[in-house]
Amino acid sequence: MLHYFINDWEADCCILTSYLNEVEFYAGTERRTGQFNGVKISKGTGSMLYGVTWKGFLKYDKESGEKIFREKCPKTNLYKTKCRTMYPEREFIFKAFGELYFPDFIWTQVQMNKNYLCPPHKDSSNIGESVLLTLGNFTGGETIVKLDNDDIIFNSHHNLIKFNGSKYLHWTKPFIGNRYALVFFNNNKILIN
Repeated sequence: MLHYFINDWEADCCILTSYLNEVEFYAGTERRTGQFNGVKISKGTGSMLYGVTWKGFLKYDKESGEKIFREKCPKTNLYKTKCRTMYPEREFIFKAFGELYFPDFIWTQVQMNKNYLCPPHKDSSNIGESVLLTLGNFTGGETIVKLDNDDIIFNSHHNLIKFNGSKYLHWTKPFIGNRYALVFFNNNKILIN
């Protein structure tokens, strides 16, 4: 496997941020599913799924009107998300980072957010715990998780936070600056080997 990181936590968080800076973020998951109706999305802001999906249809061709389908993933027999097709090398980058910093956590998907203020929600299609990490140059933006009747505030900036997003309501506090969030998780439609 190629070496993307140097095994120094702070330096590797900066390296991972530089890889995210190269991604053109767009309104993806939240727009398509309507999960976060009312959330304002501006240019360069978005929430994109990196992985696979069970939905093969992508869109209609503007000229011919014919259906365009996603690329099939031979390993899972599902379809690659648009983000994974556009940035195939990110799969190896995410795997290398995960193997280095949370090797015992098995995950199948990565939710990538840029400057996205997540409202209170539960991750309805996730199974078990997720690992959250935020990166970038920002202030504020803590993650709040409602545990029982308490709102627990986590500083996820350059910190790995593990919690069950399908079980607990969670959201993002307002922030200033450029904030990336990566959520490594397992989807209930994908079998883990």
